[in-house]
Amino acid sequence: MDWKNDSLERLFKPSSIAVIGASDRPERLGALALLALQSYQGKVYPVNPRLEVIGNIPCYPSISAIPDSIDLVLVCVRGQLVAPAIEDAAAAGVRAAIIFAAGFKELGSNGEKEQNRIKTLVNNNRIAVIGPNCLGAGNIKLNLNATFFPHPVEQRTGGVSIVSQSGGVCGDMLYRAADSDVGLAKFASVGNRVNIDFNDLLRYFREDEETDVICLFIEGTELAREMYEEMNRTTPTKPVLVLKIGKTPVTRQAAVSHTGSLAGQPELYSAAIRQAGGLEVDSIADMMDTAKILSLSQKRPKGRNVAIVTHTLGIALIAAQTLEQNHVHLPPPPIDIQKKIEALLEMPMSIPISNPIDLLAKAWAEPDVFAKAFKYIIEDDTYDSVITVFAPNFQEGIGGGMPIKEIIEESELSDKLVISILSSPVTKQPPGKIKLENAGIPVFVNPQRAGRALANVLRISR
Repeated sequence: MDWKNDSLERLFKPSSIAVIGASDRPERLGALALLALQSYQGKVYPVNPRLEVIGNIPCYPSISAIPDSIDLVLVCVRGQLVAPAIEDAAAAGVRAAIIFAAGFKELGSNGEKEQNRIKTLVNNNRIAVIGPNCLGAGNIKLNLNATFFPHPVEQRTGGVSIVSQSGGVCGDMLYRAADSDVGLAKFASVGNRVNIDFNDLLRYFREDEETDVICLFIEGTELAREMYEEMNRTTPTKPVLVLKIGKTPVTRQAAVSHTGSLAGQPELYSAAIRQAGGLEVDSIADMMDTAKILSLSQKRPKGRNVAIVTHTLGIALIAAQTLEQNHVHLPPPPIDIQKKIEALLEMPMSIPISNPIDLLAKAWAEPDVFAKAFKYIIEDDTYDSVITVFAPNFQEGIGGGMPIKEIIEESELSDKLVISILSSPVTKQPPGKIKLENAGIPVFVNPQRAGRALANVLRISR
């Protein structure tokens, strides 16, 4: 349906929003939806025929009574009142809606009948609907949180867009993105998918200039072929990461009662995702770590040879083991490079140089040693990607200075993907992190997560 992208554009970039079922009772969905919209800069119109004002905001008896055109309606009423609310919105020319209420397809034949009634209504009026039985949607750049869930953490703006069947998982994806400093563009919790399914959002995000990477949490869909076809059209230009649930008997059955989903055969889903160029991941953490690399750096390695440059071998070995377990290669540097690095270390005895490339404590105390060794490695044709592993000192002037400037300069001259592992507490930002990530070098504090994420990126690049 050609109209869906236009309607989704209004949903994700509205100038005006009406909240149907707005409430002055703080525990109600209509009150929570208004609270979630408090940072949104567009116009917000509460709709409730029993109230004249909510706080200091005028409240309207219906959509038609609002003296403005409405781009998006949030439907915060219970199931049997949803259809009349949509009819009112359609009569006013609204083209986008989010329906929070449950009690539709997930409850069986009667609920499915009512959902199909709404589907006919919204399709006839070209209204794109997120839901029912969902958390909602948002646009981080616009501070649009069109949910009943005020964000408890600040979200960083970036190029990763999220689609989740589950509202709870959508919230978890937002949390993990915040924890990993992943920049987000848009998100949607699609629930029962009355007329906007995964294929529709893949098509929309493929054409969305603000989206660089797409992350999907899938329970199941009746439009699997359409999803495959849109994914296949999307992956040549934008990576698609997928976490698929429903691979065990219990989760397959639960998916049906949760969002009315056909979980389907997991082997078929996996084969289709792989054939369409998408990448399946095992956890939300893996998804967000991988998305972080893909969104911060546009460099896609041509091969699977990785070098690890470090002054602290133990941490580097954890990353190395993770990479090798994921079929990534860590060849030693060529002999001439080994000799140059050995000369930098100025040790009284011969020090074998392998991979990980251990520069000992000398490179921690003397940043120029680390910088020169990094330059030798990144300029060598043996490697497609480089990881730097460093344990920064939080006390200024006492060694431990990573040569941030030199690493950034050499990385910018190279087409190789560079990521950095800075051993530091999650709760305290390591020195240089912001500068590195602003230069397109993703930073991790955990070597295993860094290794898994890089291995995933190499699978996509291949």
